[in-house]
Amino acid sequence: MRKLMVIAALAALAGCGSDIEEAHKAVAALLQNPSTAKFTNVRPLAHGNVCGQVRGKDATGNYTGYQSYVAIKAEDGYHAIIDTDGNNQAVRTVCGSPPPAEPAEPASAAASNGWEVRIADSAMGALSDMTSRLLERGFVANVATRNGKTEVYLGPFSTQAEAEAKKAELMASQGIESAVVPHPAEPK
Repeated sequence: MRKLMVIAALAALAGCGSDIEEAHKAVAALLQNPSTAKFTNVRPLAHGNVCGQVRGKDATGNYTGYQSYVAIKAEDGYHAIIDTDGNNQAVRTVCGSPPPAEPAEPASAAASNGWEVRIADSAMGALSDMTSRLLERGFVANVATRNGKTEVYLGPFSTQAEAEAKKAELMASQGIESAVVPHPAEPK
C-alpha cells in the first residue's frame, strides 16, 4: 500500500512540470541550437503562460546572452516569443516587465545627475542575496530608499549610453530585468 502511495505521488509530481516543459520546448525551438537552451527566472503565470529568460548556443558554438521570453498557452500548444532587443511589447505586457519609470523632474534636470540601471522588483528576492550576487559577478550595486520604497540600482552613469550598455551586460550575463532611468538629485 505504501509503495502504491509513493508511486501515485511521483506520478502527480511528474504532471506538475509538464506545462513548463512544453513551454520550454516551444521557446527552445526558436533558438539556433535548441538542445543547448538554458532557462532562468522561470515564472508560471495565470492561464498556463510562462515567462523567464533563455540563452543558447549560436551557430559558432558560443552561448548568447540571456533574453526574456514568454510562452503563451493556446489550445494547440504553446506559442513562444523571445525578446531579442529588450523592447518587445508582447513580452513586457504578458510578463509584467517594468517599463522605464517616469522621472519626477524634467529629463534635462534629471540627466544632469546622470543615469542609473534600476533592478526590477520581481527579480530582487532577498535584498542581501541580490546585492551579494551582483557584487560576486562584478556589478557594484547601490541600495537606496526613495519615496518609502527600497530600490537596488547600478550607477549613476554619466551618459544614458553607458547605462544602457550596463543594462545589456546585466541581462546577458545574469538574466536580470532592469530599466534605465534618470538618477534622481540627492536631497539637500
